[in-house]
Amino acid sequence: MVSLFTGKTLIVNNQDRDELDTERELIRVLENKVLLLFFGAGTCPRCQAFAPVLKEFFVRLTDEFYVERASQLVLVYVSLDESEEEQDEFLRRMPKRWLLLPFQDELRR
Repeated sequence: MVSLFTGKTLIVNNQDRDELDTERELIRVLENKVLLLFFGAGTCPRCQAFAPVLKEFFVRLTDEFYVERASQLVLVYVSLDESEEEQDEFLRRMPKRWLLLPFQDELRR
């Protein structure tokens, strides 16, 4: 699955919007992990209903309080939002460890 993102940039959903853009960074973060791709939009009612469930699932499986090997799961949000502002609004309520494709990335389509 790492090869899907080779040559791409992934962004960490944190305050600084840190970019993972080197092959070494991407391999470190993605290799030998369970990778979840979440295709969604903040304005979609079904996505809004599902997001809290996914958020809780993600938090429980990436928090060492709940599981022994917490770093084995990675989630990449693939935005179907109409604008970057809608995407950002949705992501403000989501875990800071989620990754996302840049809004302009061709893989979003």
